[in-house]
Amino acid sequence: MKKRTILSIIITIVCIALTNKFWFCVNPLEISFNVKGAGDTKFEFFLNKEDNNDFKRVKYGVIEANLDEEDSVELFINRVHEAKRVKLTISGISTPPPQLKTIVLRDLQLRHGKYKLEDLKAFSAEGAKLKINGDKLVIFPEAEAVSLIYNKPVSIKPPVKFDIKVLIVIAVLSFLTALKLTSYLADFKTLNNASRMDIIFLTIFFILLFIPMSHIDTQTNYNKKENRSFAKYKPFINDKQINFEFGNNLDSWFNDRFTSRLCLIENYVNLKYRLALNYFEYKDYVINKKNNWVFFIKSFKTIDNKEFTENANTIIKSIIAINNYCKKHNIKLYIFISPTKEYIYKENNLYLHINAKNSVTQFKEYFEKELKKENIAFIFPVKEFRNQRNNDLLFYKTDNHWTEAGAFLGYQILMNRIKKDFKDINILDKNFFDYEYRKELKFAEHEYYYSSSGRSVELMFINDNNIADTKYKYFKIKNSNEVKVKEAPDGIYFKTIYNDPYIKIFNQTNTWLDSHNENGKHKAFILGNSFTAAITPYFIYTFNDMVQRRYNINAINELSIRLYKKDIEKLKPDILIICINFAHINDLKMLERGLD
Repeated sequence: MKKRTILSIIITIVCIALTNKFWFCVNPLEISFNVKGAGDTKFEFFLNKEDNNDFKRVKYGVIEANLDEEDSVELFINRVHEAKRVKLTISGISTPPPQLKTIVLRDLQLRHGKYKLEDLKAFSAEGAKLKINGDKLVIFPEAEAVSLIYNKPVSIKPPVKFDIKVLIVIAVLSFLTALKLTSYLADFKTLNNASRMDIIFLTIFFILLFIPMSHIDTQTNYNKKENRSFAKYKPFINDKQINFEFGNNLDSWFNDRFTSRLCLIENYVNLKYRLALNYFEYKDYVINKKNNWVFFIKSFKTIDNKEFTENANTIIKSIIAINNYCKKHNIKLYIFISPTKEYIYKENNLYLHINAKNSVTQFKEYFEKELKKENIAFIFPVKEFRNQRNNDLLFYKTDNHWTEAGAFLGYQILMNRIKKDFKDINILDKNFFDYEYRKELKFAEHEYYYSSSGRSVELMFINDNNIADTKYKYFKIKNSNEVKVKEAPDGIYFKTIYNDPYIKIFNQTNTWLDSHNENGKHKAFILGNSFTAAITPYFIYTFNDMVQRRYNINAINELSIRLYKKDIEKLKPDILIICINFAHINDLKMLERGLD
């Protein structure tokens, strides 16, 4: 027994040593600098372990940026143990690469300023001439690509840490496996009828147990494909108290992060999808395999009359409070509720409980009645959408968002209501656009993400190219000129297809947008979720000054008007539009939270 224990400890130590890259973590090395130039530019950083300019054994990082005025650029290089020399190459992004224009660099630093490349005289260049202007390095390119070498040696060591949780998992499993294997081998000597195949089988079995640990993702905390946060590691001793749920916590943490987890899920789900006959349900979605329509199950949650009344009255109370706030600031409030695809195209879905669909009508009638008493503009165009549903698809078959045709119909209905109060408002009509039909799905976030199947299908992990069987209507403004869009602070960049020389978009991120249109009328503040972002391009051509803010459905407290008071009171809008879809109607309870 003593020998087996010693041998197991030795095997465990070997396993720990061989798997050091999983528990001995080197934090990514951050590199940041300020740059001024023009056009799409690629920056490549090379970190040499040797104290020379050969750059044969290097760590490498790259980032692309669209330069306009002075921009802050930041990139990360993984698993850098040390670096003694630095090289930076700069090139244009196109084929063939363009001739670079003058570039100005300053504040080159690593690890949040711990290491600074501030001796500008130490830089030499290939393919360019250099000039020092105070604390700035001015580069005059003479070639399609420029290489800058910092000739002064540096001693860069990024922070390291021991991932004790991964180390414990590896050590425990290694020891138990080794102990079991050595015990079995010892027993084998005493068994005359033991099979060598048993040993081979058990050896392979225990080796396979280590495969899930071969790459544990300790960096990812949120997975976009699953649209959820991963379980966080909770230590056994936390704040000097024992965590009695440590085993369950560790199990959840490991299950979210083991090797090839998503691949296993995809294969499992697609096998079930192939075996399903008429309908396939996974998580929050169901797909009708006969016609490839995907529906969001939660949109059909049945509620009793008491629960409905309590929720509705809480929402109405919140809306009234916001309307009182608007009155104090001479703002007209409009509540726009987008219908859900599940109701508009309910005849394509026979899977979900039909009685639940009646809650839409119940909600519409109750809210119109109660908000009319307060003279609050409430727009819930269920009838209009049902009447127009077959002219052009108003919702993507494989996603819960509305199409451009659906968003434009919603825009026209809303603007016709606003025109009753603002007679001089401009409303776009169909003659403003050219049209084309494509199978791609375009999501109305400003980065314009395309997919052949749809976000809902991706969340279901289904891989079936035959699902994308429908063409959708897309709009393009006539006689357009390109709008220059300033790069957002978070690095997200987009060019809207709704281009116009009279519109200046002066601040935007992937969820926020401020615009000014010289030909527009009135100021408007728009707040909502992704359905709001879908109709924002039309608002750009309607209002003089417009501010759009998007809240996230996973953080509904972001819908509180309190968070946007400064923006609203700075803009002094004539109109406040709150636009969400019916599936998230309960989020409106948060409107008045924290409002004075």
